[in-house]
Amino acid sequence: MENNTSLMTLIQQLPQLEKSHSFGRDIDEIHKDIFREQDTTKIEEIIRKWASSRQPCVFGKLASKKLKGLDYHLTIINKEELLADDAALFTFLKDERLAFKKRALAGEVSAHLIYFVHPLLAYACPGPAFMEVQKKLCSLHMPECYPIMEDIIYTESVPFRDNEGVEIYKAGVNVFYSAAHGTRNHDRRIPGGFLISVNAPGHFLRLALNSGVYPNEAQALDDIKNMTIQSVGHGGISHPEKLSTTWHAETKTDRYGCPVQHGHASYYSGFYHTDVLIPGALTCDNRQVTVIEASDKLIFNWNVLFYVSLEHLSSEDPYYGEFIGIPVCDEAAFFNPFSPRRFEDGPLYQMKETA
Repeated sequence: MENNTSLMTLIQQLPQLEKSHSFGRDIDEIHKDIFREQDTTKIEEIIRKWASSRQPCVFGKLASKKLKGLDYHLTIINKEELLADDAALFTFLKDERLAFKKRALAGEVSAHLIYFVHPLLAYACPGPAFMEVQKKLCSLHMPECYPIMEDIIYTESVPFRDNEGVEIYKAGVNVFYSAAHGTRNHDRRIPGGFLISVNAPGHFLRLALNSGVYPNEAQALDDIKNMTIQSVGHGGISHPEKLSTTWHAETKTDRYGCPVQHGHASYYSGFYHTDVLIPGALTCDNRQVTVIEASDKLIFNWNVLFYVSLEHLSSEDPYYGEFIGIPVCDEAAFFNPFSPRRFEDGPLYQMKETA
């Protein structure tokens, strides 16, 4: 059922964790200052410093330090008046999304982070009410997909222009939030509140080749594959038991105690499907996890690694447009043509085991 309640009202009604609740020492230290800070430049410094070492994605770490040609467009929402006016927030997000795509078109960035900084979001207890707020925020950001729903994969279009014209690349969209700390969604923790992440690795590959970061496609692809694999299984940062909520079977016995039930190196395991924007069961579960039960029904064993490829795919393939850009006319450079889709918990290609 559609919820027409204003965003700020929904946020103010969110059940809250105790103020003594710990999100790990790294985030607790940031929370001492970030909610009082009004200067978005200083908030950007805080998040870049944290992300450069305290989150598992190698791409995110490098982009936070602007290394290897990686960077992101960071949108910060920390003004109470923006959260209190749905129409104003919608316009602000629309303008920021366009600003990101213009920078991506020019080859400046390959990712967009939309960062909502507010103590009521940071201390929001995981549950149905917080999930509704997440859905509303994502709907305001991606109105072409309205209404955003849980348990669905949403993707964004990121443009790039070179001498041949304009191409668009498919980007994954995920959410992160402070209270993910210690739960089965631990790898999605972030200080300060709530964040929407848009990341286009294929766009980065093209940008990096054009700017000379890599001498050829083969070297660029190998490096991106390695960074992708290195990101899996490293999410236990600040978890009291050092438990990541993704695992990759580098050998038949995974180094992080992965409950992988197959030996296919092309896939990895994790809680839920990595590409899903808002995993309903995880977002609504505030239980702290100290051990991994291999029988947990929310462990997915078929999250893919082999999508990092320059193989030509059909337009029906879910990874069409990821690493081989789709030529479009100038008028379509900022349009997102990619439809939402449902996840599958099973091997995507039965015969494809080459990662």
